[in-house]
Amino acid sequence: LTVQRPGQETAYVLAVVGDGRARSLVHVRAPARDAGQAFLIDGDNLWIYNPRLKRALRLPPSGRSESFLGSDISYNDLGGRDLEEDYTPRLLAEDATAVSLELIPKPQAPTPYGRVTISADARTYTPAEIVFYDQRGQAVKRITFADYVPAGGRRFPTRIVLTDLLRPGYRTLAVYSAYQFGIAIPDQCFTLRALESGC
Repeated sequence: LTVQRPGQETAYVLAVVGDGRARSLVHVRAPARDAGQAFLIDGDNLWIYNPRLKRALRLPPSGRSESFLGSDISYNDLGGRDLEEDYTPRLLAEDATAVSLELIPKPQAPTPYGRVTISADARTYTPAEIVFYDQRGQAVKRITFADYVPAGGRRFPTRIVLTDLLRPGYRTLAVYSAYQFGIAIPDQCFTLRALESGC
C-alpha cells in the first residue's frame, strides 16, 4: 500500500487474509514504526490492535469514515459492502465493450455521497472505474482497477488506485502480490486472538 501526498510518499507492506465474504484480517509488516498493527473485520464489526498498548479496540460506527493508515481508504472501505447494500443501481449505458451504472443512495443510507458511477467491461462485468460524487454533484473520489487475475471463477484486480479529486497529489495505490485464492481459511484467523498472533 503506497500513500502519496504532495512531496511525500509512504509505503506499507500488509499481510491480508480474507474469506471472500464478510471477514478479513490485515497485519502491518512494514515500515518498522507501524509493524504489529492489525485490523479485523467481521461483518459490521471492526477491531484495531495496537501493539504498544497490547490490546484490541473496537471501532465505533462514528469512526469508520476515518482514514486507514493515513491513506485515501477509509475503514468503511476496508470492510464494507456499501455499494451493494446502500445504493439502488440504474443502467446508464451499455455497448459491446463497456457498461455504465449509476448508484443512487437508498433512503436513510449512511453515506456522504449523492451518487456513484461505475464503468465495467461489458463481457466480464469487472469494474474499471468507480467515481464518487458529493451531494452537489461534484466528483470527489475516483477508484480505478487493473491487472486482473482469475480467482475462483471470478476476476480479481491486483492493482487499485484511489485518487482524491479535490486535493491534487493525494493518491493511494494498492498492489497485491504473492496472492492465493481458493484456500480454506480457518475460523480462528478471524478472532481477536489472531489480531495479535496472526493467522
